[in-house]
Amino acid sequence: MCTDPWWWEGVSLTRVGKSSAGNTILGKDEFKCRLTSVPLTLSSEKRDGLVVGRRVTVVDTPGLFSTRLTEAEVKTQLEEALRLSAPGPHAFLLTLQLGRLSEQERGGLEALQRMLGPDVSRHTVMLFTYGDRLGDEDMDQFISEDQNLQQLLRKSSGRFHVFKNKEKKENRCQVEELLQTVDDVSEGGQKFYINTSQSLSLLVLFRNIFSFSWLFNAIGYVLRWFETQETMTSPKTCCLL
Repeated sequence: MCTDPWWWEGVSLTRVGKSSAGNTILGKDEFKCRLTSVPLTLSSEKRDGLVVGRRVTVVDTPGLFSTRLTEAEVKTQLEEALRLSAPGPHAFLLTLQLGRLSEQERGGLEALQRMLGPDVSRHTVMLFTYGDRLGDEDMDQFISEDQNLQQLLRKSSGRFHVFKNKEKKENRCQVEELLQTVDDVSEGGQKFYINTSQSLSLLVLFRNIFSFSWLFNAIGYVLRWFETQETMTSPKTCCLL
């Protein structure tokens, strides 16, 4: 496993145990987490920790369908999360409760793409909480019986992980396996998400301000280099929750 640090961002719907999952990853209580009928996370929050010998940053974000924020406000917080995880997160953890997917849950990835662009799907890992509900059933078997879940995985990176929240003594093992999953998605921490739509908007702004073709071409070259760069290692490992 790569020893470079990681950046993660956690995204979810509402009340699925996302903040609790963030605490499990970091091995300490960093995010507000308690039983409530309303979402607690209303702004993006960044926390760091040393996890199995790696520096890990987790950014907790509001739920994609928060009942206390508009979609525009959620998008603003997701963009803030990207700023907190500069140069970009290695993975987005789309957190879902294990079980039959609701219509809203099936649209979670599409909502994320609508807010941040289609490329986000390649960096999205499905993180299922309440994995204890599986009992003795195998997760692969569970997926094979749910066409909606199969479709959601096909639209994302195809990677998933299950947290069994009740088994505290096994948390470190679960986290190590999740780190390996993110490692696979980010090719050992060498690839991270860049919001190309924001980059292009910035490029147009620069062009309008300066109106120099040589500057426009130079910035365009730099942005294209970032989009195609596959060997650059960022200073931390980061995931969005």
